[in-house]
Amino acid sequence: MNGSVRLADCSTEEVTAFVEDLRRHYQIDQRWASAQKERITRTGFTLDEQVFTVETALRMMGLTRNFARLVLLCAHGSTSDNNPFESALDCGACGGNEGKPNARLLAAMANKPQVRERLAKNGIQIPPDTHFMAGQIDTTTDEVQLFDLEDVPPTHRKDLTRLLEDLKEAGQLTSQERCARLPEVTAALPPQQAVSHVRRRSADWSQVRPEWGLSRNAAFIIARRQVTKGLNLEGRTFLHSYDYLEDPSSRLLEIIMTAPQVVTQWINMEHYFSTVDNNVYGSGSKIYHNVVGRIGVMSGMQSDLRTGLAWQTVMNGEVPYHEPTRLLTLIEAPRARIEALIHRHEVLQRFYHNRWVHLVAVEREESALYRYLPTGSWIRVGGDQ
Repeated sequence: MNGSVRLADCSTEEVTAFVEDLRRHYQIDQRWASAQKERITRTGFTLDEQVFTVETALRMMGLTRNFARLVLLCAHGSTSDNNPFESALDCGACGGNEGKPNARLLAAMANKPQVRERLAKNGIQIPPDTHFMAGQIDTTTDEVQLFDLEDVPPTHRKDLTRLLEDLKEAGQLTSQERCARLPEVTAALPPQQAVSHVRRRSADWSQVRPEWGLSRNAAFIIARRQVTKGLNLEGRTFLHSYDYLEDPSSRLLEIIMTAPQVVTQWINMEHYFSTVDNNVYGSGSKIYHNVVGRIGVMSGMQSDLRTGLAWQTVMNGEVPYHEPTRLLTLIEAPRARIEALIHRHEVLQRFYHNRWVHLVAVEREESALYRYLPTGSWIRVGGDQ
């Protein structure tokens, strides 16, 4: 064939012949696609590294048994126009970027037969009918985009349809809840109107507050999901599933305390200082910002580069929307294990001994809470002292 082929102008027989030509002469078929995917996923990651990455992720999430037919690994990002602070609404752990490349890569690794065989030897049996999917929620519009749908097995189409319906419903309810906190919305909106409202905010060039983002963040809970299930945390809490009975060596808890907790502390301090003195530690009002060399913003025609978060991110008019409290970390694990990790890591000592982070341990066997003091001792919270 000469030139480019416009399939819309071809008959069914011509399209079939064209596809067959691609398969016969260029080896573009399902086997070729699988080989390319294997080459791409192998680049930069050996099989051992892939097994370690998937196993660590699953164990950290507590997802080691009772796998569903579809497992959604969901990243997050945001969408807003004319917003130099858009990266502040994306993933902090991803360096202010969207997390979808990580989700897609992890899902691809988890679906590889070679990885699953090795995971089974390590005690994680993933059923053959379990398929991992990657997605990303847009925190400005509450829409969830799913990726690589062509890889979903035909046997899972009904499951996928149900998932899409549930995600749509959840997104509408989330938009309705978030709209009630926006200062411009004076009356409760029905779900569909709330969806339209958040979409308009996302695309509005004059909108200085496309969403509240992580303002009002207050706590980081490391525990089984059933500990907080049914509680209204008002969107102020970072949740990390964890069961210390599945982590006898405390290796996973160590990772959580020295990685995700560090990120949440960064976020908490960023909002804290931007609220207590926005002129010094924040960046002032967005209304006066000019972008400088695509590396930062300055106020008006001349100023130093501004740091921190904008006034509209943490303030509602003259009243703080973000409550400047230092992060509370609540861990469901024995105190002895937590203490051992604190003694091992200087960063944790700086957090707790200098009161930048408040720490509370949940003793499951005692059904009791203990607060960690800067002196290194514990005091029981509530109940009989």
